[in-house]
Amino acid sequence: MRIFGAIGLNGSGKDEVVKYLHQRYNIPFISIGDIVREMADKKGITPTRENLHRISEEYIWKHGKEYFVSLVVERIKQNEWQTAGVTGIRTPDDVRYFMEQFDDDFILFHVYVSDPHLRYERTHKRGGRRDPQSYEKFLEQDRTEESLFRISEAIQWADYSLNNDGSIEHLHHEIDRILLEQRWLIDTEEGK
Repeated sequence: MRIFGAIGLNGSGKDEVVKYLHQRYNIPFISIGDIVREMADKKGITPTRENLHRISEEYIWKHGKEYFVSLVVERIKQNEWQTAGVTGIRTPDDVRYFMEQFDDDFILFHVYVSDPHLRYERTHKRGGRRDPQSYEKFLEQDRTEESLFRISEAIQWADYSLNNDGSIEHLHHEIDRILLEQRWLIDTEEGK
């Protein structure tokens, strides 16, 4: 079994890592955020970043800090995925939970962009409803998420760092390089 997690700040490209693993190697993926968005949808709540944070806090308060990551692990096990990609990992507790569940089979990639302006431009181009519409709000969101999730602390647990300052092709090349070096390249049918 091999579970590839991706962690990073908003606009860093963490979702792109697991999407690429899916497209290139047929590895299924799941996002912790998707589970929260599903809950918002069922409740008829607009999935703004603030609303999603409120839902997260509510369920974590009721069910414990490992609630959402436990749902992700449950889905991986229910689907009997031998290999999977996971995004939306944010807190040190998230990382510890995956490490406890999968031990050395959990590999965490930290995806980063050196210039916050570039991250902002990338989020602005994708035009998501939950993305800030000004650079100042974007930086404010970074600060808020750091205080809520302690992302910088969670990043310290990463096995590999992927710089995403360049092109998407460069990011893909770096992913392939690490997989090849570690002999994690798998037959495209093994991901299921």
